[in-house]
Amino acid sequence: MKRIIFVSFLICMFAVIGAGLKESNAKRQEITFSNQVVRIFQQSCQVCHHPGDIAPFSLMTYREARPWARSIKEKVILREMPPWKPTEGCGDFSGVRRLTDAEIQTISQWVDEGSVEGNTADLPEPLSFPDGWTLGQPDAVLQPEADYTVKPGNDIYRCFSMPTSLRGDRYLSAVEIKPGNRNIVHHVILYIDTTGVSKQLDDNDPGPGYTSFGGPGFDTTGTLGGWAPGFRAQFLREGMAWPVPNGARIVAQVHYNPRDTEESDRTQIGLYFTRKPVKKDVQAAPIINTSFTIPANDPHYRVNALFIVPPGINAHAIGIAPHMHLLGREMKVEARYFDGTKRCLINIDNWNFNWQGVYDYKEPVPIPQLTQLSLTAYYDNSENNPFNPNSPPRAVRWGEQTTDEMCIAFIFFTLDSQNIEPSQPRITDVFLDGDKLTIKGSGFLSGADIEVDGHRLVDTKNHKKKKKSSKELTSAGDWKTWAALGRQAIITVLNTDGVRSEAKSFTP
Repeated sequence: MKRIIFVSFLICMFAVIGAGLKESNAKRQEITFSNQVVRIFQQSCQVCHHPGDIAPFSLMTYREARPWARSIKEKVILREMPPWKPTEGCGDFSGVRRLTDAEIQTISQWVDEGSVEGNTADLPEPLSFPDGWTLGQPDAVLQPEADYTVKPGNDIYRCFSMPTSLRGDRYLSAVEIKPGNRNIVHHVILYIDTTGVSKQLDDNDPGPGYTSFGGPGFDTTGTLGGWAPGFRAQFLREGMAWPVPNGARIVAQVHYNPRDTEESDRTQIGLYFTRKPVKKDVQAAPIINTSFTIPANDPHYRVNALFIVPPGINAHAIGIAPHMHLLGREMKVEARYFDGTKRCLINIDNWNFNWQGVYDYKEPVPIPQLTQLSLTAYYDNSENNPFNPNSPPRAVRWGEQTTDEMCIAFIFFTLDSQNIEPSQPRITDVFLDGDKLTIKGSGFLSGADIEVDGHRLVDTKNHKKKKKSSKELTSAGDWKTWAALGRQAIITVLNTDGVRSEAKSFTP
């Protein structure tokens, strides 16, 4: 009897285990492209892996993704894709493209079990990547005068110097970079030139732009960020803006990755004028070391840089951009406060020149007076570094050329003490002077724009430019696009600091 009971117990136990295994297998077989995997691709991969972008293949559909399944698994396990260089636990950044352990496990399981498509009814709404401006139509678009031809061969770093023609000092709430040919544009960095040196460099180099690796080839007064695969433009926080001085030129350094055939590009820069009162400039400060020499054959050479916030200066960091060349391997930036506490601002332990970017903090980071901003970088100047441009290795110093190096991290910040005094535009009269819409009033800054029913008139002219503020604005023809004869329109003036006048109704 006991034997019968024992046998029955074993049968039940095996039945339960078998049922559990079946249930477990059923659950594992539920990992499909249509249900789970495509959602991971949408969140972290398709921004680059869609037709016409920089990635070599698309991950928009199952048919496109299935042939690459094994390669996808390998790259995500090694955390080579999606490219996100800052390590965890150092800096709380927005727009993180790092996959979680659970997402990596999901992709691995999907591949191991045959890369099943699943029920197409489970597919989410597909993402759309229109060939246009993601932030809407810019207020101003800059571009080189002509297309640049990229021939097969080595990578090219070409700088394009573009006049802004902004009619006055401007504040920008966003800058968007639109590569003309994503097949060959690898990344773009923007610089501000207030001296005109970049134009001279351009004039001395045949064809559109001039060649310059590492930096723009001149002492820049600032940067406006950049673009890399996966980067999407966004507006600054309300009250913050990029200042661009009147007459400045914007220089776009474009890294081209040539293909097997000759191709052309004309990358565009979209400028978005602020439409909210500006309280603080976004500024940039370098943590930099320009006096180092990396010995030949040293695989782990250390370079330090230090910037101490002056007394009386209190700021908040909103972003950071590390920069090295081909020998760079690691870079860590820390803030050491006056009370001795530390805060890690960014740490990159596997530097790759081809995957650098500007990293924005989710929340501004306090940088009070006497804070020590320290940078520690390591360089591999050995033959084992596959990116080493010198064979055999040689001593390398700071410089602009391919075979030189750099050690710098830009901190983007705002000053706590700064509270920009708002302008006070005021309309006193609106009338037609012949075909010209004419606005009279006071407090109109150089570069101020007339608005009709909220639409900025691009042909606005500001008279009496020599004075700090003008008393008259005119539009020769653009006003007719937004206002019709006999129909009432709402007229406002938008100053370049984002302050808008009170509205005044007008019937042409």
